[in-house]
Amino acid sequence: MRTAFHDPAAFPFVRELEAAFPQLRAELDQLDRATFYDAPDSLTSVEGRYDERGWHYYALFGSGDEPADAARRTRCPLTTAACRSIPGLANAGFSRFLPGTHLYPHRGELSGVLRCHLGLVVPDGDVAIRFGDDVRTWREGHCLVFDDGFEHEAWNHAATERVVLLVTFRPGLLAG
Repeated sequence: MRTAFHDPAAFPFVRELEAAFPQLRAELDQLDRATFYDAPDSLTSVEGRYDERGWHYYALFGSGDEPADAARRTRCPLTTAACRSIPGLANAGFSRFLPGTHLYPHRGELSGVLRCHLGLVVPDGDVAIRFGDDVRTWREGHCLVFDDGFEHEAWNHAATERVVLLVTFRPGLLAG
């Protein structure tokens, strides 16, 4: 049966990401937030889906601009290595929601993939993702894995930014 949320423990790379949390967070913290850009069309797919105040992205893999991605990867060598080790990697980067950001109900446009979010900066307050009646919150150092082919929405109504490492992967390519 197809389900929106998946058990993160079912994916061996999740343990590695969670164990590397302090190092990945340190790499994020050294980045100039001005180097993040508006979330790309491949992540938003339909204009007007998110509040203009702020979904920003720092691509490491899969933005369609390999030279720029390669330059960004040099600033985050540990995060790059962690992402490279994920079987079936389609794209990866830091996803930043400024306070007041609301990604309205939508479906992802990539089929056959799952998304993994490793919570890096998670403020106290109303910060969550919803699939149907199932609302989950991010926790620093922990992953959520989900199928964004289901309609969902996400928001940050807290006073400070929320940042996750967003990884899109093809589960059919995971080593058995």
